[in-house]
Amino acid sequence: MKKLLFALLVLLLLGFAAAENLSLQNGLVLFKQGQYEKALGEFQQAQLAQPANASIKNLLGVTETKLGRIDEANSHYQQAIHLDATLPGPHKNLGVNYLSTHQYGLAEREFKAALNLSTQDPFPHYYLAALYLDTARYQEAVEQLGPARSLLENDPELLFQMASACLRLDRKREALTLIGDLEQRSVLDVAEEYQLGVMLSEKKIYPEAVERFRRITQMQPASWSGKFDLAIALINDLQPREAAELLRELTIERPTDANLFTLLGSAYEASENAPKALDAYQAAVRADPENPDRYLDYARLLMDLDRYGEAVQIVQQGMRNTPDAYALNLRLGSIQMMQGQYNKAGQSFQTAIEAQPEIALGYIALAQSDMRDGRDQDASQILATAREKLPPDPMLEYLYGLVLSHLSKTDEAIAAFKRSVALNPETSESHYELGRLYFESGLMQPAKSEFERVLQLAPQHANAHYQLSRVYMRLGDNADSKAMAEQTRQLLQKQREEALEAQKARFGGFQAVSVP
Repeated sequence: MKKLLFALLVLLLLGFAAAENLSLQNGLVLFKQGQYEKALGEFQQAQLAQPANASIKNLLGVTETKLGRIDEANSHYQQAIHLDATLPGPHKNLGVNYLSTHQYGLAEREFKAALNLSTQDPFPHYYLAALYLDTARYQEAVEQLGPARSLLENDPELLFQMASACLRLDRKREALTLIGDLEQRSVLDVAEEYQLGVMLSEKKIYPEAVERFRRITQMQPASWSGKFDLAIALINDLQPREAAELLRELTIERPTDANLFTLLGSAYEASENAPKALDAYQAAVRADPENPDRYLDYARLLMDLDRYGEAVQIVQQGMRNTPDAYALNLRLGSIQMMQGQYNKAGQSFQTAIEAQPEIALGYIALAQSDMRDGRDQDASQILATAREKLPPDPMLEYLYGLVLSHLSKTDEAIAAFKRSVALNPETSESHYELGRLYFESGLMQPAKSEFERVLQLAPQHANAHYQLSRVYMRLGDNADSKAMAEQTRQLLQKQREEALEAQKARFGGFQAVSVP
């Protein structure tokens, strides 16, 4: 605010160089020298000679403002406005005083009045921008950016706030331009770089966020938190290798920080370096042996590598060491189910249910195990019991609908899928199964609506494309049916190609063949 006042007060001295009144000339000289009390006396003498001069009244207000006598200053500005309604200066000055005392409504009125009197003057735009930023009216603030730009460039603090406002409004181009201007002049401090980095990350503008955090590490090379934040930004920007190097260095400084090792593991995973990722997760387990999440991360990667036996050992180790083994029992059951050990999986899921009977996930897992083992009736009974005990749950209803559909209880299945969709309209699979049952029941229009909703939620859902092509054919819409069938073919082809690429990556490149 002091910068605002200084810029305005200097401007107001212009236009009086050819003053006819000697007291006025002396007052201007004294004002420029910072002798405000003496200047005030000279301006008062000038007023006696020209009592109807609105510009002198304005200067009295400016001087009183410099002396900190805001009420007296505002009175002079109001008198000047009364004497000459066409003079923009008193409106601007009065607006600045109102702005400095947070009287935003009055300040806005005066700035707009000044703007109406001098449409090419950038100062009212500048002050309006400051006012709107102070009051979080970001859209209106950014509207002042163009006409106030020449003044904003001389006010890094306000320029920073304007860049932040542009980010909030998703105006990426303007924000990055302003940030670039600030960076060129090296006026951003660590706190501002951090704030911009966080906002850029929230808006998924990751490359620029990385640069902000990289600048922080340059400004504070010994800062642990600066390096950590840069590592997070690099992971977001899909640069996990550099992130992993940073995190590895940080783990040397903090060898007992389990969260750090977990993050390092995820960075190595993203870098496709599974051995080092496993080492990092193992270190996280050692650093925090009572936290079940550490074992879950470790076991998950082992499962992804088809190392189920080791995964079981890690989970069982966690069950011995942690006070709450609910999630670990679920993970153990899922491993056993993937190995086809359905009886053991069922026992693990049942243990989890007994530990936390109020959570739906255990019942869902147990029912899935029974369904995988071909025991749909048992799964149906488990889910029916869970529905009686627990609050409504969309996943519970979805699975209940699925097992009822397997048991050819179509009407009950449709009702269950409808409940799932009502509880969570964004569940694409519930819409899909509902559409499939509508189709099988000959209800083409409802089926069409459900499959179209699936594609809104999951555009790459190949089965929904296929089912919709069948619906169009039954409705006599051959052109759309063919188009949807072609989209299905393309999606399936793409999925096959991606699966082959994943398989190639998994088994590595060519191996040298030894020739006898």
